[in-house]
Amino acid sequence: MRPCVGSDEEVEKSDMNAQPINQYLTRERLIDLARFAVPDGHDLWPEIERAARRSSAARPASRSGILSLGFSRAWTAVGILLIAATFVVLGFGLVVLVLSNDEMSVPASQPDVTATPVVSVPTVPATTVPTVAATLPSTIRDKERTALTALYDATGGEDWKTSDGWLSNGPLNQWQRVATDESGKVTDLDLAANQLNGEIPTELGNLPNLKLLYISDNNLTGALPASLTGISGLESFHFHNNPGLCAPIDEAFQTWLQGIEEVRGSSCAPEDSPVDREVLVGLYDALDGENWTNKTNWLTERPIREWHGVTSDASGRVDGLMLEWNGMTGEIPKELGSLANLKRLELGNNNLTGEIPKELGNLSNLETLLLHSNRLDGEIPTELVHLSNLEALVLSSNRFTGEIPNALASLTNLRVLTLDTNQLTGEIPTELGSLSNLELLALSANRLSGEIPTELGNLSNLVTLLLGYNWLTGEIPKELGNLSNLGTLTLYDNQLSGCIPAKLRDVPRNDFRFPDMPPFC
Repeated sequence: MRPCVGSDEEVEKSDMNAQPINQYLTRERLIDLARFAVPDGHDLWPEIERAARRSSAARPASRSGILSLGFSRAWTAVGILLIAATFVVLGFGLVVLVLSNDEMSVPASQPDVTATPVVSVPTVPATTVPTVAATLPSTIRDKERTALTALYDATGGEDWKTSDGWLSNGPLNQWQRVATDESGKVTDLDLAANQLNGEIPTELGNLPNLKLLYISDNNLTGALPASLTGISGLESFHFHNNPGLCAPIDEAFQTWLQGIEEVRGSSCAPEDSPVDREVLVGLYDALDGENWTNKTNWLTERPIREWHGVTSDASGRVDGLMLEWNGMTGEIPKELGSLANLKRLELGNNNLTGEIPKELGNLSNLETLLLHSNRLDGEIPTELVHLSNLEALVLSSNRFTGEIPNALASLTNLRVLTLDTNQLTGEIPTELGSLSNLELLALSANRLSGEIPTELGNLSNLVTLLLGYNWLTGEIPKELGNLSNLGTLTLYDNQLSGCIPAKLRDVPRNDFRFPDMPPFC
């Protein structure tokens, strides 16, 4: 590219032109050119005008050589000034360009970076002047990273049991116990039993795609922040077994909490129910509480929601007892039947003996009853049929005898029914085929006899059917081939005849290759 002002050689060539140079470098012409390049009032203007006057002054004709030299020096002076002016203009234009870009990329009023999503800035070419938005730190451009960082800082992240990858610049799914979807949004956050301390920060509500949130079994305190209600798609939320962590009792928060499919934790009730506290004391005494694996805060003056494994609702009533794997020994006290608001009773994997108290049939709000892996005996009480809200009845790995109560078919909300690994006898009730919501039916490892009811083919939502290790006879009902969602089927170690329906061939997990199984039809 040719320079704006020529070198000395080019100037000399210009002096050789036939036309007088003063026709091109009149004062007015130079000033007009300068005005185009330099704004009025600029510091360069005095020099520009002096140079213009020198270049347009009259010269004696008899001193042409001196005139040429004079005009050449004047041209050079003006050229230098024009070069300087050009650089000033370019610099001024660059500033204007940056400021105009900033106005387009940054709002006039800056948003709260912890409450409003920041639009990601597209990559600009190397020749483009970067905008202010493109240079913002990642903690501002990525609200979810900011939210997790706030949680780390507020709950003593440096002292967590595991925190690999946290606060790194890598993708969030490389932060331990964090899962994301394809777009990089956080979906799962499992920090249970990870030595978290302190209170949950409000920034945690800035994870709108969160489906699973586990912060149970830590040392968290205070009320859950109201900002969590902004997580509309949360499906599973565990915050129990924290000394003082609780859910606000205001209507908005409680409504949000009730919309979550699985919740384990207590509300910030002003006072405990004295009746429920008395029942819990009786439970502790009856099941050898002194030797429990975990008995934190039991029998203390602390609110019962802070007793290990206990959750309560907004009215101060116990709504959850989760005491699995806790070294409990003895018989289940019948007084548990007076915990009118109880929704979860989970006492599996202990050393419980005796029969299931009939009084448990009074727990009309009960949704989950887990008593598996104990040494309970006797018959399954028919009173359990009054648990109309029950979704999971798990009694496997005990010593129950007798027949399966036909009346269990009245528990229409059941999704899980496991009675396997007991000593049950008799036939499989045909009435079980009416449990349309059932997803898991486990009856294996008992002493059940008779034929497999064709009615089981009506369980359209069934995913797992375990009937192996019994005394079942007859043919495998072809109706089982109608179970389009079936993923696991065991029939081994019975006395079945005939053939396996061809539609069952595609069940992913089965025991059809065992030696005593009949061939496919």
